[in-house]
Amino acid sequence: MPRTVVTVLALAAALGASGCSPQERVCSSGEYPVRTVESTDGGMACVPDGEEPPAGYERFPAGEVPEFVDDVYPD
Repeated sequence: MPRTVVTVLALAAALGASGCSPQERVCSSGEYPVRTVESTDGGMACVPDGEEPPAGYERFPAGEVPEFVDDVYPD
């Protein structure tokens, strides 16, 4: 196996083992997250920047807008 391939595989294994992986974003670039109105199940969607949330959805309160999957905020 070429040395470059071995080096890349070793680096990937080390990063995977250390838990140092990039976090997954909640929404794509150019979108923002919204939540379902009066929901207890945590329903969420992404809306294009500059557009209002669709019926049944609302913006998150300031300071509680999730950026990454698994972000947690106090109730």
